[in-house]
Amino acid sequence: MIRKMNSSDFEKIYKLVCDLEETCFDLDKMKMIMNELIHSHDIFVFEDNDNIIGYLDLKIEYQMHHCDKVAEVIEFCVDPKHRSQHIGAKLFEYAKTYAKDNGCVVLDLTTNQKRQRAHKFYENHGMDQTHYKYTLNLID
Repeated sequence: MIRKMNSSDFEKIYKLVCDLEETCFDLDKMKMIMNELIHSHDIFVFEDNDNIIGYLDLKIEYQMHHCDKVAEVIEFCVDPKHRSQHIGAKLFEYAKTYAKDNGCVVLDLTTNQKRQRAHKFYENHGMDQTHYKYTLNLID
């Protein structure tokens, strides 16, 4: 079942984020961040038997360079033990429909270069690579 994230999901989402990024983030700081995002983004979870096995963080906003409303997938993760079970596809299609229903003209996302399997997933779901993203670490 896909539903919106609520505060009782924080620790389960925290574990998925840490697994995805291969690091252990500060739990209290993560809870503060999630508490802010739950009110400013549309975050969907895939739940099965009270287990959160995937989530997708969608931000909808007007962007001047599109002169319209855009949906951006900020984070998207499925528990590695549950991959290749169409859970990611269901979350992605749900987000795409949600974005269309909310008047968005584009669905964007950024993905790490090392996630080759994810790149194939996005291409298989109709996405095109159209941009480059540059980052600058501001912490020494």
